[in-house]
Amino acid sequence: FLKYGAKLGQRSVLTTGTGSTSAGLTVSAVKDKGGEWILEAGALVLADGGVCCIDEFNCIKTQDRATIHEAMEQQTLSVAKAGLVCKLNSRTTVIAACNPKGSMDDTDDISINLGIASPLLSRFDLVLILQDKKDTTWDEQVSSFILSGVMQEDESIWNVEQLKSYIAFIKATITPSLSPEAQTVLITYYKKQRSSDSRNQARTTIRLLESM
Repeated sequence: FLKYGAKLGQRSVLTTGTGSTSAGLTVSAVKDKGGEWILEAGALVLADGGVCCIDEFNCIKTQDRATIHEAMEQQTLSVAKAGLVCKLNSRTTVIAACNPKGSMDDTDDISINLGIASPLLSRFDLVLILQDKKDTTWDEQVSSFILSGVMQEDESIWNVEQLKSYIAFIKATITPSLSPEAQTVLITYYKKQRSSDSRNQARTTIRLLESM
């Protein structure tokens, strides 16, 4: 999923949370050949205006996750390192993937299953759960596809370049706007979620309305 997501973006960065630090994801201060301090952009800054795909997202160290809060919410990164103070743009779409800690428990909250704190998880507009359940029919189809190693070409299905061009065209030409009726639906849903007794307080914030 992440590889194809990176291919579809006009500008994209594909990285992994395993071994990544806050400097690698945001920005680091290094000395050039003349001994002067300069800033080197990390993944989120390099992906400005595009897509940043992060695999093994929950493997990022807890102290390093705090640095990407601003990037995901404000679309900027405030830097104060080695006497250099500035604000960099990180207007990027973050697509992340991770595995649960152990086996997935449907009775627990998703933040517990993934080991990601709710404040960071709430910064994602969509959270999709893919479960590998036992299904003999599906297992047979997947096994046959992998062992055959042949993908049948279908001319009715767009290739990556066609889909990439289409997405770029849509972003450049269409500026959607909410009708009064649509606003009423979203406001009603947001109010209902906020007033629910079983609501997740970390998820039902103003970010929920913004993501919709």
